[in-house]
Amino acid sequence: MDIPLKHVVGTIALIGLVIAAGLSYTIITSYIETEVTKTQLNQIAENVALNLVEIINLVNFAKYSTTEAMMKILKLPSDLGGKAYTIQLVNETSQNQGYYVRTQLVTRKDITAKSPIPINSTQTRLLIITDGEGTLQVRGEETKIIQYSNGTVYGGTQDIAVWGIKIDINTTWAGIGAWKSLGG
Repeated sequence: MDIPLKHVVGTIALIGLVIAAGLSYTIITSYIETEVTKTQLNQIAENVALNLVEIINLVNFAKYSTTEAMMKILKLPSDLGGKAYTIQLVNETSQNQGYYVRTQLVTRKDITAKSPIPINSTQTRLLIITDGEGTLQVRGEETKIIQYSNGTVYGGTQDIAVWGIKIDINTTWAGIGAWKSLGG
């Protein structure tokens, strides 16, 4: 049986067209998914930054020093499209960029967003905790603590909290951590 050369060339061209269409679809949907994820990460970063500023202002407004922190639990998604993400407080005051919140996917470090923490404190020395680990007792709470670690939390953490504490009349510390029971 003779198969004309035109049919072979046409079949190969159709197969190539189907492959090209499939690759184009994959590239376009991947780009759109990445842009949507970046938008979501940016919204999370802005939410954390603004809530942190709110807590800092409340602590500064209180005008008292204590060994107990004030805090606010944030309602954030546990994942973004099935992908885990981190929230990190970053201190780049030495590069004149100030403090900011950086969010990024755990599996793809190239998908990231950041939002500046809009603080302008001239009366109180402010230290946002971006390194070190520890726990804090919260005002009026006996069974739970805030656990912080290097200014970083994972998005899947059940109760993410921004916190602030007045160390002395002129110094405020603030950060982000996990709101946990004392037993674990």
